[in-house]
Amino acid sequence: MAEPKKPAAEADAERNVDQIRDILFGGQMRDYERRFQELGQRLEAEMARLRESQDKRLAQIDKRVDEQFEKLARQLRQEISDRSQAVDDLETRVQQAARTARAEINNALEGLSGELGAVDERLRDALAELGSALNERSSEAAASLARNSAELRADKVGREDLSALLTELALRLKGDFELPKR
Repeated sequence: MAEPKKPAAEADAERNVDQIRDILFGGQMRDYERRFQELGQRLEAEMARLRESQDKRLAQIDKRVDEQFEKLARQLRQEISDRSQAVDDLETRVQQAARTARAEINNALEGLSGELGAVDERLRDALAELGSALNERSSEAAASLARNSAELRADKVGREDLSALLTELALRLKGDFELPKR
């Protein structure tokens, strides 16, 4: 619904009230409006200054962070390089130590092989001497045994002779044996 129209007198009264209000409070209101505008301008200026200051600080922080990241990246690259060099050096030293150890072991094996060959040769010579001495002793023992056996056969009484002698003795003791007369 539409507002009912106010009578002209009421409208005049409201205008009068507005005029009175303007007379009483108008200067203060204009002063308040001017002050609010100045305050608004100062706030906007201060906000702009704070934004600018904040932007500068963020730019400085970004720059410092970038510098620190770059510094850390350089340090990391250097550390990686140093570690890689240290690993390479260690690997080289280990390989050299392994070569040295192999050479020492080979030299020791060659020395032991030479000593073993010399000992083997001496033992073979000693064994050959013992074998020839044993053969010589065996030959001497066989010759001595043959000599003693021949001597025994020559000096001993044979079984048949002994049996004939004992048979003759037994017959004589019995008296059954008579000697042939000549």
